[in-house]
Amino acid sequence: DEQKYLLQKTLNDLRGWEVIKRNNPASHLPSDFALVRIKNSQQLGLIKKRISRQPKIRHMFAQKRYVGITKEVSKDPPVQTRSGRHLTPFSEEDRIMNTTTMRKLHSPNQLSHIFNADFLWDKMYTGTGVKVGIFDTGLGLDQRFRNIKERTNWTDENTFDDGLGHGTFVAGVIASQDELCLGFAPDVDLHIYRVFTNNKVSYTSWFLDAFNYAIHKKINILNLSIGGPDFMDIPFVEKVWELSANNVIVVSAIGNDGPLYGTLNNPADQADVIGVGGIDFNDNLAVFSSRGMTTWELPSGYGRMKPDIVAYGQSVSGSRLRSGCRTLSGTSVSSPVVAGAVALLASTIPQQRRPELVNPASMKQILIESSELLPFANIFEQGAGKLNLLAAYELLSNYQPRASFSPSSLDFTHCPYMWPFCSQPLYYGALPLIVNVTILNGLGVSGKIEREPLWKPSLNGDMIEISFTYPEILWPWTGYLGLWIRA
Repeated sequence: DEQKYLLQKTLNDLRGWEVIKRNNPASHLPSDFALVRIKNSQQLGLIKKRISRQPKIRHMFAQKRYVGITKEVSKDPPVQTRSGRHLTPFSEEDRIMNTTTMRKLHSPNQLSHIFNADFLWDKMYTGTGVKVGIFDTGLGLDQRFRNIKERTNWTDENTFDDGLGHGTFVAGVIASQDELCLGFAPDVDLHIYRVFTNNKVSYTSWFLDAFNYAIHKKINILNLSIGGPDFMDIPFVEKVWELSANNVIVVSAIGNDGPLYGTLNNPADQADVIGVGGIDFNDNLAVFSSRGMTTWELPSGYGRMKPDIVAYGQSVSGSRLRSGCRTLSGTSVSSPVVAGAVALLASTIPQQRRPELVNPASMKQILIESSELLPFANIFEQGAGKLNLLAAYELLSNYQPRASFSPSSLDFTHCPYMWPFCSQPLYYGALPLIVNVTILNGLGVSGKIEREPLWKPSLNGDMIEISFTYPEILWPWTGYLGLWIRA
C-alpha cells in the first residue's frame, strides 16, 4: 500500500498505469519493489521521467521473461546464442538405474561414496539443522526425502509439484535417501521454491519475491541450477547481493556454454556466489562447462577468475521424477553436488557457532583452499580445482575468521594452470599483465582495506613495477584487488 501511495503521488495526474497485485507466499511481508503495468506506451517516457525524480525510488526496469529450453549436452556442442535467464540445462536421461544390478555406495557415479560423505555420516553429520533452499521446477511429496519442510509456488500455475524432473533431480543430489542415488546431506531441511513453470517460463518478479521470502525464512544455503548471460539484470543481481548480505550461501551453476571463454552465467559469475563448473569421472573438464573470465568489468577493466570450483557433472546419478534414479549431465548437476557438500560441512559445526563460522566468504575459502588442482585445465576453466570434501572438513574444523585472496598466489611459470598469463612474456616495453584478484572477507559482511597494499620485492623483484586498485568498501563479504604488473 505504501508503494502504491508513493507511485500515485509521483505519477499524480498521469493515467494508463496500474500496480499489479502479487498473490504468493510473500504477499503478507514487506516488499522492496512494485510491479507496474503500463497500459499506454505513449506515457512511458513521461512516467520514467517522473520516477527518476523521486528520491525514494531507486530503479525502474522492464520485467524480464525467462524461458529455459532444455538442450542435450553432447560431446561437441554447437555454438549457441545465449539469451535470458534459464534453467541451466542438462542432457536427456542417459539411463535408468537398475535396482537388480546396482548396489548401495558401489556405483561408479555414486557421488556420496566418491567424495567420502559416508566418512562424515559415520560421525553423525548428515545435514541436521541446515536449511537448504532449492529454486527450480518444484518437487512432489516424495518419500525419498526425509525433511521437506516447505514447498512454495511462485509461478502462475496452481501446483507445487515438479512436472519436468529438473527440480527433483537437483533435490536428490542434495538430500535423497534412495540407496541407489544417495544425496550428500539427507537430514537437511528442504525448502522448495517453484520458480519455473512446466513450460520452463519464469519472470524477474517471481525470483525477487521468492528471494525475499528465503531471507525471511533464514535459509542457510540456496542452490540455483539456473543462469543466463544477463548480469545487467540489475534487480536480480542486487537481490543476490542482498541474499549474501543476509548470510545466505548461494551456490550456482556456471553454465553449459563451453568450450568458449567468457561464457559464464549469472549469478554464478558474482564474487559473492560459489560458481560451480563441471568435470567428468576421469577428472577432465566437461566440454560443456562455461569458462571465465567474468565480463562485468570489460572493456574498462579486467575480468575475475571463475568458476570458483568444479565438481562432477557428467553422467551423475540422481533422483528420477516420481521414483528410481537416472544419470544426467550438465553444470545443473555440479551445482547441487557442491550445495549438498556445503550443507553437510555446515552441519559439522555446532549449531551455536554456525552464525560465527558459516558464511558466504568462509565456505568459499574452505572449498577453494582444500580443492585439488586438475593437471590439464587452466584457472579460467577449473578455478581452484575439484571439490575435496574431507580436506574441506579438516580445514573447517580449525577455521578462524579471516580475510584471504583468490587466487592466494600468482605463479606465472605454472602452465597450463596460469594460462594465458604464463604464455605472455614480461619485458621492458611489453604490455603489462593485469590480474583481478578476489578478496574474501570471512571477518564480516562488510569491511575495508585500512592501508594501501605494498609491493615488497625479493630477488630481481626490483625489476618490475606493480600498482594496485581496490574498492573503498568490501561488500557483501567480497571485494577485488587489481594488479597492474610491468617491467
